[in-house]
Amino acid sequence: MQPKVQAVVNSQLAALKQLDADVFEYVGSMLADVESHDCDEETLQETVGPFLLSSGMLEDESEVEAKISELAEALRVALGLANGGSKKRDEVIEARPQLLDKMVRMKDGEEEAGSKADLDFMWGTDKVRKQFNQVRDWDQHVSKKDMRKAEREQERFLAELEALTGGVEDDGEDDIAMMVLPDYSSGNNEKDIHVHNFGIEIGGLVLLEAADLKLSFGRKYGLTGKNGIGKTTLLRHMASYDIEGFPRHHRVLHVRQEIKPSERSVLEVVLDSDVERLQLINESKAIAARAAARADGTSSADDDAQAALDAVRTQEIYDRMNQIDAHTAESRAATILHGLGFTDAQMHGTTSALSGGWRMRVAIAGALFIQPEVLMLDEPTNHLDLEAVIWLQEYLKGYPKTLLLVSHDRAFLNEVCTDTIHLNEKKLNYYKGNYNTFEVVRSEQLKNQRRAYEANKAQREHMQEFIDKFRYNAKRASLVQSRIKALDKMEEIDEVENEIPFEFSLPEPTAIGRPVLGVEGVSFGYDAVHGLLFQNVHFGVDMESRIAIVGPNGAGKSTLLNVMMDKLKPVSGYVHRNPQLKIAAFTQHHAEQFDYRLNAVDNMLRMWPKVPEQDMRSFLGKFRITGNIATRPLKFLSGGQKSRVAFAALAYSNPHVIIMDEPTNHLDMETINALIQALREFKGAVICVSHDQHFISQVCTELWVVGKGKCNKFKGTFMDYKADIMATKK
Repeated sequence: MQPKVQAVVNSQLAALKQLDADVFEYVGSMLADVESHDCDEETLQETVGPFLLSSGMLEDESEVEAKISELAEALRVALGLANGGSKKRDEVIEARPQLLDKMVRMKDGEEEAGSKADLDFMWGTDKVRKQFNQVRDWDQHVSKKDMRKAEREQERFLAELEALTGGVEDDGEDDIAMMVLPDYSSGNNEKDIHVHNFGIEIGGLVLLEAADLKLSFGRKYGLTGKNGIGKTTLLRHMASYDIEGFPRHHRVLHVRQEIKPSERSVLEVVLDSDVERLQLINESKAIAARAAARADGTSSADDDAQAALDAVRTQEIYDRMNQIDAHTAESRAATILHGLGFTDAQMHGTTSALSGGWRMRVAIAGALFIQPEVLMLDEPTNHLDLEAVIWLQEYLKGYPKTLLLVSHDRAFLNEVCTDTIHLNEKKLNYYKGNYNTFEVVRSEQLKNQRRAYEANKAQREHMQEFIDKFRYNAKRASLVQSRIKALDKMEEIDEVENEIPFEFSLPEPTAIGRPVLGVEGVSFGYDAVHGLLFQNVHFGVDMESRIAIVGPNGAGKSTLLNVMMDKLKPVSGYVHRNPQLKIAAFTQHHAEQFDYRLNAVDNMLRMWPKVPEQDMRSFLGKFRITGNIATRPLKFLSGGQKSRVAFAALAYSNPHVIIMDEPTNHLDMETINALIQALREFKGAVICVSHDQHFISQVCTELWVVGKGKCNKFKGTFMDYKADIMATKK
């Protein structure tokens, strides 16, 4: 945690109960990701508020609001924002080297911030030096002849290194933060990971207890569990080697956030994401500079010794650059970027010109380029279009090292994963096979456990009944004592909690005549400079329509939805809407329609003010929004609870047509299943933009492809469309 943020956390939170060093770090990590201009009460309420309330540090919402207000003001003062000032985000965010979005600066060997030791740690160069034993004792005499021979060898290797590195320049600009290189001297070079009996606790909240972590090299694991149960926290602890007994000789990388925008090209950022390659390049330049200096002057004894050291080190650098395929770096990076949907122009353009979603793709590309021994991806498909998702899943299927993946995309998990890890009841449970296999095996396990529990319960009750009946019968005393001992020794099997899956339904819409919705010769573009996104689009929608609109990001899919909803006016053509038509929209940002200061009931009554309050409470109850959940401000609800309120609003609008834009983003598996089932039973029309293959295959019967200025119906099945995508990516 950076000192200014640490000071604020210390002063503002130190008096709270249950506070310890772990809480300081955890709260600081949440605050570190807040933009400097977002140090406001609402943002902090969403990030820190629920944690303060759920952990028991504060008693109620009013105390949380007061504390958040103090914290926001203190942060603004600490970061120089109290009087409208501003700072760059890289001046506010703490450098955390295990993520792909934190920055450091290096130029001409000068340190711009912190000590040399700190900079070495951030870049991992301390580990590089240790690995290659750069610092050696050269007490023995070095002859002039040996020195000249070493210098000739060094010159040859430096020339070859120049060819290998392609003349890469370090311009000192901010870049993707590099992971800390591991300690290669530790361990026995074993590739599997086995950590026994470890735990993770945050602010008094135990997430994992007496758990075992087992990862076999080359396997691809899907990490599953309910939202908020600790999946991301586990990945973060692994990436920072913050688990006791976790081996430190593995390169471990956790991709969680987008990179920061800068004026560097996308290709440069990806290439420089490999900290080891960049360190070797910089070191080879330093050796070349020393060689040039020696050539211009008279060598001393110390220079002679350094020359011999440099000669050996040059050979080591050359060998290592070959080992990591440095000569193919640019072509490998370009292949990955093309696969993720980048054009040549985007690849050579600056990252500052990209949206957040595209910068997330750059972070993923950097991780794939580094190819760490353990690659951890956290919801990687959220910012990808369907084409990029399909390419990524095919790429990851061939990933040669260990992969740990968190995703809500069932089809993606099924395609990629060889194993499944289920985080449940503070333990990690392991299953061979993909997500579908896990569901089948898990279901059978629960059935067997229920049967075993019932049998165990019946046996215990029978024995207890005998004990109670003959407890005071002298003739049966020995038998009673025998039963008591047997009962004490008998294992008690835990009862299986009967979790009722979340379900909801959508009301049958009122009758409406045809046509319901028609798009006739529609063309649209935002301005003359960029031209038309699509033109001359024709298609119709009836009450049985189940349409998926697919295509690359930026092709105009969401724009077409907005034209259909009359949020944008077409340049030409028209959209015919039945006068009685009611359209409801559901997007990945569905919670933004609500006022977070109000509770679920009041939010619904704000949209339908004439409905009696008790009727609205009863309706929300169908979506498991009851009791304190219904009366608590939305800012204190979990993401899943907010989604259920959004589903309630969707259902209460009683639409004829539901238009959805990436509806499964940020939903967990259970909620996605509930949404799929509700849409399958819905008697109206569904039009959606989605990258979720399982969602599309379960809900939609038509595919319309947007791209290259057109929107055409795809003639074939969804599997045919996937095959076409893969054919174009080869």
